[in-house]
Amino acid sequence: MDLVKVTLDELVNTIERIPSEWMNSVGKEVLDTIPIVVERLRKDGLSKPTIEALLRQTQYALDVFRLILGLSQDEMVNDLIHYSKIHGLSRSFTTIRDNASHQASRIAETLIDNLGLTRVATDELYRDWKYQDVLLERYKYQRGRAIKGQKRGRSLEDDVESLLKQWGTKYIKGRTFKSRKGAMGKADFSIPSHISPKVVIEVKGYEATGSKLTDVLGDISKIVQAKDPETRFYLVTDGIGWMRRLSDLEHIVKLHDKGEIDMIFTRKTLTSLQKELSEI
Repeated sequence: MDLVKVTLDELVNTIERIPSEWMNSVGKEVLDTIPIVVERLRKDGLSKPTIEALLRQTQYALDVFRLILGLSQDEMVNDLIHYSKIHGLSRSFTTIRDNASHQASRIAETLIDNLGLTRVATDELYRDWKYQDVLLERYKYQRGRAIKGQKRGRSLEDDVESLLKQWGTKYIKGRTFKSRKGAMGKADFSIPSHISPKVVIEVKGYEATGSKLTDVLGDISKIVQAKDPETRFYLVTDGIGWMRRLSDLEHIVKLHDKGEIDMIFTRKTLTSLQKELSEI
């Protein structure tokens, strides 16, 4: 039996928002924990012993501290792995939360010394909140989450461009380059031109997880396939998200070992790029 084809108008008329229920059992536990943590901080002070005790005694205290800092679960995990240096720390926020009582001292140190929990909480804990403050926080959350990753990526890209300008390097930014063999690829910087470039530079900041990493690896692969063999390919990357995906970073290093990526730079080693460019 042949199915009757649906028209665009018919399809549009049947589309509606997909229900999303966020208030599961964990969500309820976190909401119940918020007043417990807030009152304890107000009563006993924003000290390391208080924060450590909450981590030991209250299962969802880490969730509340994450909310105070305005971090996503991924961002919190990345920061804890990067700063706490706890051997074998899980990549999962849920697992870290469930075991926080056993690592409370080091996690408390990281929250205070590296993430500024005491400063942020002090600014907000004793504020006389108004409705406009609530709306501002909602706006910061909705807009901030969307643009934070973009700003990180642009920041690294701006660092590269600033140095290229400082060195007087001629470049084309953000254009599709065309190789001598006729292939086309997209790179952040083509030197000196996007037509048969001598050098292509791709800039990839990596703080989050999931599809973003697929984009990183996919874009690198496309450049490798499109460029001429003699075209130098430099990758500039940074971001503590790599600490959770070392196997993928290792894959990129293997591309470098095979000569498909000529050099990999981070923000700390970026000035070495000048030496590479001067030798071309």
